[in-house]
Amino acid sequence: MEMPPFPCFMVDVSNYESDLISDFLAERPNQNWLMMADYAALSDHQLWTAWLFSQRAFASGKSLARSIDAEFLRYIAGTHHVSEAFKKAGLQKSHNKAWIINLPKYQENEGEKYPVVDLEHSKDVFTKIVEKLGIKPVEGSPTITNHGLDKLGIQVTEINDDTEDIIIGFVISSDLNS
Repeated sequence: MEMPPFPCFMVDVSNYESDLISDFLAERPNQNWLMMADYAALSDHQLWTAWLFSQRAFASGKSLARSIDAEFLRYIAGTHHVSEAFKKAGLQKSHNKAWIINLPKYQENEGEKYPVVDLEHSKDVFTKIVEKLGIKPVEGSPTITNHGLDKLGIQVTEINDDTEDIIIGFVISSDLNS
């Protein structure tokens, strides 16, 4: 099944002077919204894989995090440890840009989970969040970069046609890496 673009939005956080994470948590509508480092979103396939595995873990009661947003971040970071996920993929005060991510709800069909994506609604909620926080949206889409690969700890010698498969394997390995 061809997946739609993942509902993620880039923002400029360079001029934010308060505690952005606390303010974001207070403004987001629910835990299906999160912020993460700008380098951590490498591709839509990576994001959808992390989404699927985090939804499965929560639905089966096998999640390692207490919230879906933290579980998703754990998969993005390729780790078994939630605290390590926040260090590797979470937003830090030194970052100038970040992703605001909406984790879609799902519907189940024959035991499989399929996202229910409403990009227009996600954009509307995103717009309200950035207006309340006073941060600026910027153009951007998930892109595989050497910087992102290095920060997440994904070892590749060069970016090529196999790189995305390596990233997907990294996400899936989260349940194995301790």
